[in-house]
Amino acid sequence: MMNERKHQAWNFWSASVFFGALLLVGYLLRQKGVDLTELTFKEAVIVVLATYRMTRIVVFEQIFKYLRNVLKKREDLYVIGTLSSIITCPWCAGVWVTLIIVVFYFLIPFGVVLVYVLALAGVASMVILLSNLLHMHTEHRQRIHQREKHPDNDVLN
Repeated sequence: MMNERKHQAWNFWSASVFFGALLLVGYLLRQKGVDLTELTFKEAVIVVLATYRMTRIVVFEQIFKYLRNVLKKREDLYVIGTLSSIITCPWCAGVWVTLIIVVFYFLIPFGVVLVYVLALAGVASMVILLSNLLHMHTEHRQRIHQREKHPDNDVLN
């Protein structure tokens, strides 16, 4: 396990790298004439949905599981430990992913295609999550109804 003091130092450096990247992206956006304070509602929704989907992919889904496991095994290497912390924490990863999504959306030619695909996939995953929640609620209500209908049947309990 990484020494706590060194871990904090690497966290400080990763935050410094993030703020450096933020300044660079801000500079590049200004050069291109993009003002994020004038983001339309539609653009904000697209960026939020794309960020949501990409963050879930990085932090939770199978496609990045191998990378998460490799980094977890090498956490004793300080920069690796910091990277591991970033890609296993949805709040940490979300900040970095948002910056990357902004770069793709505003600065990379045809990057908007990736952002729209991720945004649409984000909507689709929310529909799946809501469908699963509705299904679980319905099953729960059916079990309660069956117990009330047949209180003496141990098989249903």
